[in-house]
Amino acid sequence: MTADDEILWQYVAELRPQLRAQVQIVVQNYRAERWYLLQDSSSGRFIRMNSSAYQVLGRLNGEYSLREILALSNQGRNEENQALTSYDVLRILAQLHDADVLKGAIPLSAQDILSRYNKNLRFRRLRALSNPLALKISLLDPDRFLNVLQPLGRFIFSSAGAVIWLITLICAVLLGSSQFQALSSAVLGLSFGSASMVSVWLLYPMIKILHELGHGLAIKTFGGEVHEAGINMLVFFPVPYVDGSAAWAFRDKYKRALVGAAGIVVELYLAAIALIIWSLVEPGVVQDMALYTFIIASISTLLFNANPLLRFDGYYVLEDLIEIPNLASRSRRFYLYLVQRYLLNINSAASPVTARGERGWFICYGLLAPFYRLFILFTIAIYLTSEFLLIGAVLAGWAVMMQIISPLYRAVMFLLTSPTMQHRRFRGGMISGLFLLLVCGGLLLPMSLTTQAQGVVWMDDNSRIVAGTSGFISPEVKPQERQVEVGDVVVQLDNPDLLVEQQVLESRLRELRTRQVAVRQESRIQGGMVVDEIRAVEAELARLNARIGQLDVRTNAAGTLVLNNNLLFQGEFISQGDLLAYVVQQRAQVIRAVIPQERIGLLGREAVTADVMFAHQPGRRIHAEIIRQVPAGSRILPSASLGLNSGGNIRLDPADPKGQTAAEDFFVIDLIVPEIMDTDQIMSRVYVRLDHGYEPVGQQLLRSLQQLFLRQLNS
Repeated sequence: MTADDEILWQYVAELRPQLRAQVQIVVQNYRAERWYLLQDSSSGRFIRMNSSAYQVLGRLNGEYSLREILALSNQGRNEENQALTSYDVLRILAQLHDADVLKGAIPLSAQDILSRYNKNLRFRRLRALSNPLALKISLLDPDRFLNVLQPLGRFIFSSAGAVIWLITLICAVLLGSSQFQALSSAVLGLSFGSASMVSVWLLYPMIKILHELGHGLAIKTFGGEVHEAGINMLVFFPVPYVDGSAAWAFRDKYKRALVGAAGIVVELYLAAIALIIWSLVEPGVVQDMALYTFIIASISTLLFNANPLLRFDGYYVLEDLIEIPNLASRSRRFYLYLVQRYLLNINSAASPVTARGERGWFICYGLLAPFYRLFILFTIAIYLTSEFLLIGAVLAGWAVMMQIISPLYRAVMFLLTSPTMQHRRFRGGMISGLFLLLVCGGLLLPMSLTTQAQGVVWMDDNSRIVAGTSGFISPEVKPQERQVEVGDVVVQLDNPDLLVEQQVLESRLRELRTRQVAVRQESRIQGGMVVDEIRAVEAELARLNARIGQLDVRTNAAGTLVLNNNLLFQGEFISQGDLLAYVVQQRAQVIRAVIPQERIGLLGREAVTADVMFAHQPGRRIHAEIIRQVPAGSRILPSASLGLNSGGNIRLDPADPKGQTAAEDFFVIDLIVPEIMDTDQIMSRVYVRLDHGYEPVGQQLLRSLQQLFLRQLNS
């Protein structure tokens, strides 16, 4: 406690405040430790305090001064129970004063003193405006409406309701598992056009209304009241909310947890119903709406609402189940304690750990939550940038300011101005400088720069045997491999229609030639017209004869013949352009790989080495050489196996049912591998790694960030 704090304590020590009559105190147990919850029934506010604070709280009846309360609270304390200080009393009193639960005259100057210790009231009013992701607007009191629906709530949160909920989820999981491939393709292939966005904008608020209704019914079922409902402007999108703070007064932690999880329970039930409908109905509007409902009520719920790393429902459920109140703030205080105690050597630093088992939770939560929150903020900012450039840029700047710059500024001000650091500023400066040096050194550290890609063992046009015309296979073609030479017939097709058409054209040609002889002496003009018609029929007959000649499918190269479909049955219909077989030549293999457009610029570097790994030979890498780079981008994949639907890494255009069109442009490179191709490697998947040398970590991170924003702007 500083000298200024001591002066302030002397000024307020003789005050005799007392709690207002509407304040109720509820006892709760967390990890064998007793906590006290103050509930202001008029404002609906809650304040949670531990046993030490309750020693002060229980004596705020107007009979004792603050000095007397401090003395009485420290009576009987031993070394294990640390004595309260006048600073602790001031902090407790300031919190109560801020909540407006104190009765009795407090001088204006004393109020100024209390405001010095706690500025939460003004902070809360500004916080809604300072956070562009969540603006809260209160609209109505839903308590009467929830009273009408209480019978429904009692059924939902009964054993029968739980059984129905569980059976529905099991049925949905079984149906979804049986159609997992189709479901994943439908989810990955969603294109959010104007029509689909309208559907999402209509469905999302309706689902969230049912979500909040679940919270309200749970509170009413367990005896609480709900007196506030409204909307949150979440990422500039109106989302309903209800004030569920009444659940804090429930002594049973499982009831509190169930209230927090009620919205998640409702949404998972909606997701299950939607998945069942999607599985049973035919493609159309109903199936699309069911799919949107499933995504909103399951995937988004699990990523956001049910995730305890964000301050939504899952966080409060976790708090109640593990019996650690204020998990987020105490986790931050724990890391601050570690820095002050072990780095800055501040022996007076107090650990927020009050019970066995809390330390591990503080370490894990305090480490994971900030990074996940930052990841979510930047993900939202990137999405908004692609849709609304200005809003996304502002949000990204706000995220950097609030999550990075502001904490650093507070840390610097703590080192420079905090009385706690009065004799430790040099040590703090040295540690901060060392930390900054390590960060800069890490960003400047050279690190291997590589590009990971996928490709296929490529067969050129001479190695592909393609049907030049349509027809039926005449003799059956056996699957055994055999050696062939250039021009060998490998498949014979039969097309009676072509032969009939040939006979018709030949007959027509004979007729025209006879007519030409008859009219030659009569009229030069008619003779010329017949000649033109003869030439047209001859040209058409020549084209037809060429097609008939293609009924004998021949090889363009010498090598080993390998059928595309293992066996071509007699009578099987073959369309023009169908790939029938390959001719494997005794030469080095060519790999055709697809490179994302944001990585193609790295190929311009002087020293680019490559190695490949065949899918059927995992772990065995072979050196390769780049022999060709297509200068223009493309979206047509060399093979459908490179798409996401077939296990590749290329996102596909949902409008292409064949799965050979990528959603974004890519570039093609050809590599040569010195090994002779085996017949079982034809068009097989190959993993390609391009090594671009070394580059500082910071430069790689900056490039990745730039490419991420550019890709969103161009999408």
